[in-house]
Amino acid sequence: MTKTAPPMILNQLADVLLDLFFPPRCQVCRAFADDPLCETCRSNALFIEQDSCVYCGVPLPVGVPGPLCANCRRGRQVSGARAVGLHTGALREAVIRYKFHGRRSLAAPLAQMLADVVAREAQTCGLPLAECAAMIPVPLHHTRLRWRGFNQAQLLCEELAQEADIPVWPDVLVRHRQTDPQVHLSGDTRRANVRGAFEVRNSPRLRNRSVLLVDDVFTTGATVEECALVLRRAGAAAVYALTITRALPVWTIAATFEVEPSAEELAGG
Repeated sequence: MTKTAPPMILNQLADVLLDLFFPPRCQVCRAFADDPLCETCRSNALFIEQDSCVYCGVPLPVGVPGPLCANCRRGRQVSGARAVGLHTGALREAVIRYKFHGRRSLAAPLAQMLADVVAREAQTCGLPLAECAAMIPVPLHHTRLRWRGFNQAQLLCEELAQEADIPVWPDVLVRHRQTDPQVHLSGDTRRANVRGAFEVRNSPRLRNRSVLLVDDVFTTGATVEECALVLRRAGAAAVYALTITRALPVWTIAATFEVEPSAEELAGG
């Protein structure tokens, strides 16, 4: 029986062939640019620069007392979370093209944005992300890794390690059970979906150490919380989370940043 290549591998091969014969373009807007994420798309991102919830990183509306949002006042496993910006506009499109279309060239500019967040937290005496003993990428199940061809979180870690001088421990956390894609699931269903899906290997490395969990998107926090729970049970002193984007309801984004949601975002795409 003839085996066919996974769709993601075919997409990546097509991208390589296009790069050989055509000038480089921005991977988001397709404008001619040397950088896979052009300056126009960078400038259109909604960066999270105002006060944010210490635990989950959600932007706090003006006048709302911190340091925790209403959802996090009941307690979290993660010690603190930060994201580059909101999951909307050019930054959302960059994540989608990177993760689902195999545009690996976006890993470097996205990791640079993550490095900027780590540096900012250090400069402002915020979360001690730069002091973590290691970065741990949120793992994929081996079947999804084989289909996608790469772990987007691990590639971000490898690029970020060059900027932030934090080692990567890719073999400590394992997803031993296949889970459904989280994208269209509700909060409670997301939590049930990932419950018991992760396990720790080589746990002595974690003992009494703080680690930085890296992923692409923080939505409800179900995945991050489950990973943090497993890591802390294995001995980690603290687990911080760092993602490219923080997903919020489109009307919350519109009210906080005074922008109009796109038709695609309103449709939930």
